[in-house]
Amino acid sequence: MQLVSGFLGGLVAFAATVAMLVLLAATARRVMGAPVGWVRAGVVSFAGLTAASAALTAGMRAAGWARADGTPTVEPWVALVAVALVFAWAFVLGLCVLLVLELLVPTGSLPSPWRAARGLRQGRRETRRYAQVVAIGVRHGLGGAFRGGARRADGSRLSRAETDRFALGLRDTLSDAGVTFVKFGQTLSTRRDLLPPAITDALATLQDDVPPAPWAQVEPAVVAALGRPVDEVFARFDPEPIASASVGQVHGARLLDGREVVVKVQRPGAREQVEVDLAILGRLARRLERDTAWGRAWGVVALADGFAASLREELDYTAEAENTFALRAALDVRTDDDGASQGPLVVVPDVVAGPSGRTLLVLERLDGVPAGRAATLLASSSAGDRAELAERLVRATLEQVLVAGTFHADLHPGNVLVMPGGRLGLLDMGSVGRLGEPERIALGALLMAVDGDDAVAATDALLELLEPPRGLDVRSLERAIGQLVLRLRSGAGTEAAFAALLRTVHDAGVAVPPQVAAAFRSFAALEGTARLLSPGFDLVAAARDQSRPLLSRLVTVDGLRRKATQQLLGFAPELERLPRRVTRIVGDLEQGRFTVTVRALADSDDRAFLTGLVQQVVMTLIAVAALVAAVVLLTSEGPVVGEGLRLYPLLGAGLAFVGTVLVVRVLVFAFRGPGRR
Repeated sequence: MQLVSGFLGGLVAFAATVAMLVLLAATARRVMGAPVGWVRAGVVSFAGLTAASAALTAGMRAAGWARADGTPTVEPWVALVAVALVFAWAFVLGLCVLLVLELLVPTGSLPSPWRAARGLRQGRRETRRYAQVVAIGVRHGLGGAFRGGARRADGSRLSRAETDRFALGLRDTLSDAGVTFVKFGQTLSTRRDLLPPAITDALATLQDDVPPAPWAQVEPAVVAALGRPVDEVFARFDPEPIASASVGQVHGARLLDGREVVVKVQRPGAREQVEVDLAILGRLARRLERDTAWGRAWGVVALADGFAASLREELDYTAEAENTFALRAALDVRTDDDGASQGPLVVVPDVVAGPSGRTLLVLERLDGVPAGRAATLLASSSAGDRAELAERLVRATLEQVLVAGTFHADLHPGNVLVMPGGRLGLLDMGSVGRLGEPERIALGALLMAVDGDDAVAATDALLELLEPPRGLDVRSLERAIGQLVLRLRSGAGTEAAFAALLRTVHDAGVAVPPQVAAAFRSFAALEGTARLLSPGFDLVAAARDQSRPLLSRLVTVDGLRRKATQQLLGFAPELERLPRRVTRIVGDLEQGRFTVTVRALADSDDRAFLTGLVQQVVMTLIAVAALVAAVVLLTSEGPVVGEGLRLYPLLGAGLAFVGTVLVVRVLVFAFRGPGRR
């Protein structure tokens, strides 16, 4: 019975302690006025509770207010006051500790204990991989690149030989680091607006040739993605892949209804490996931007973040399926200049929606050869037929960009299929760009300005298309754009001209939105593919000839009338009230009753800011007054209200408690700001 009674007593004491800790932690969070973490609030409350208990016991014994066994020798209310004061000040000291912790290590900046324990294994894996990548870079002569060296982004402090060695070392490092880093290098090779030509030329030679995973590893991934055995969906599934890439591979198959399809399946473990490599890439980018001048000039953190977002989207095949649907809708239905319906200029495979998912994509199989490997097939065609193929690809691209607003953003030769019968197909819709109507109109105006050799109009169109900064030197930009327009009209390489255009606007401080940059890169890649289809093909001349009818479809009289009608419908209620309002204003002016009322702080955010500021000023004044009064009272004696206890010091201790709590709240506001309360 005694054992049970002791157990129940201990259980009650434990529950009371937990309840007190929760109450103290909740009160601390409330008094602080900041989102303090429950874990740190609980730990600080427990430490304060323990310290207060020990201090109270020792202090009461030293003052003679308690015997050795802990029983008080003073009046109960005096002991109660002493207990309240000790625990109140322990609470205040706990608030100060929490304030310091919030300033040094804000809540949320460190993972929670359970998240830290869960991520410990992942952290060890990332650390080993990070050390491996850095060692590869050092082996290829990039040891100085990881330090705060004196290189600038344009390489002006390096000799040509040193720049070439750096470019080759970077290429070899990315090549040896694995497929994720290879793809990052390939992405960097398209950023000729940011990186020196020596770097982009070297990175353009990177190849992500990856041996295919064996069928024994791929089959479980296919079954898991389908949720059932392969033979319940496919009549035939070829174990040997048609193509292999870094994160997936493509197999031929036949559905149960007899349709020939291709199946793109994600490699087993690809997502996990990519996430580890992206974490390493982010760490390297942050280190380089922090420690090196060239890293800051290139904006490597932004480059790495953009690449990570793109690669994560590539890992989700539902996004590619949506892109395929959008491109197919944009290209399947089109009309000629007379409004008659025509077939698609290029073919986009249909998506088999049933078995497709995040890690598996089933597409209609197109019979053809990628343009990069179609030399034999093209050799049997006449020069006129080959030129017609190139013109068809250019027109299809212009229709996507200018009319539909949804376009294939990666038109390299491997993604353009040459099909029997003089047809073209598009593959790999993982990279698709989208432009709204204002951007399409501005891009069309730019093409018309280039056609008309009008540098001023081209500059105006670019400023509408891009994001100019304040204080831009428009005249200098006009002169630079004029030279680029001449290069484009003279038949200079489109890729080099677009790279020079992007570099010019970047040097002028003009920001290029990602989707606009994607359209420019699509045009630049289009030139190389078009010249594979038809050697010597003049992309600028073809775009100039074929863009005119498309631009006339983009801005038509009917379209302008329809847009004006829509806007007028929106204004109709206001237009109906306009005569009455004008009459009222004229009458008020005649009779001298016309007044203008301006409401100060009409915006709710402004009112909230001012209210919070006034509250903090009042709180600060009250805190200062309380602390000053507390000092005065603590140094006064006053009447005795109990054994060894005087009234004024007792009131001073209470006021000091209130003032200190208010000071903590004021400091929280000062250091965290009103928007983070």
